[in-house]
Amino acid sequence: MITKPPGWLYLTVLSASACVILYWASVPHWYVIEMMLVAFFFGVPLYVIWLFRFGLAVSRGAIDGRIVRWVLPWIIAGGVVGALVVDAPFWLRFTISKPSMEAYAQTVTRQTDRDFPCQWVGLYRICDAFPCLGLEKNTEDVPGSACLIAEEWAVYSNTNFVLLSKGEPEETANDTYRHLTGRWYGWRDWDYW
Repeated sequence: MITKPPGWLYLTVLSASACVILYWASVPHWYVIEMMLVAFFFGVPLYVIWLFRFGLAVSRGAIDGRIVRWVLPWIIAGGVVGALVVDAPFWLRFTISKPSMEAYAQTVTRQTDRDFPCQWVGLYRICDAFPCLGLEKNTEDVPGSACLIAEEWAVYSNTNFVLLSKGEPEETANDTYRHLTGRWYGWRDWDYW
């Protein structure tokens, strides 16, 4: 049995780890530390198990016609690395969510109170929203602009979006921005660690 290719339990745990990594890469600013921890504590032991089993199978001449099952863990790992290189998890999730987020941002700019309950806007769970403050020395709200604060599961969320009607956001010691597309920016603020 130990010389057989990886079974469904092994492939399920490997696939679940890959899905968690891809999920945490689907935000504007990746959860790099958490992704590395999952890769280290799940990925490395799974590949050590694979190498041990594959080595035993080769030494006993037990490699059979199920070579695809032997190679499948490497295909999964290659797919995850390829998706991370092109930032596919984020762009897929953001592209699907963008129309809903734009509609939601328009409601934020029309309302004056900040009592927004957490709700799914596209594929992001938005828990706070408010009009953006002006740039540089102008601290008035920028008309047609909105800041959307999202929450993610299992980690303290730092997934935020900014829709600006004009100008660009200013980076500060506490705030960093990533231009996404058009008027959209990803925003990461200091999380008080």
